[in-house]
Amino acid sequence: RGAGGDRLHALQRAWIDQEVPQCGYCQSGMLMQAATLLARNPDPADDEIDSHMASNLCRCGTYLRVREAIKQAAGEVSNG
Repeated sequence: RGAGGDRLHALQRAWIDQEVPQCGYCQSGMLMQAATLLARNPDPADDEIDSHMASNLCRCGTYLRVREAIKQAAGEVSNG
């Protein structure tokens, strides 16, 4: 369940689909940062994602999965 009710946010679904969570240390910050990116730019390019997410450190190194999850969520959001 998502914090906003019964449905997961597109980012939460993408995080699960792309198997982003490992240890969980960075997840809340990564999700919040990704949400701000998609709010500002609903169709970010890879370099925009990387730049926007650069301030968040992942001890497990799931950066490529994070990028793919953001792209997946962007597609869901833009397709309604």
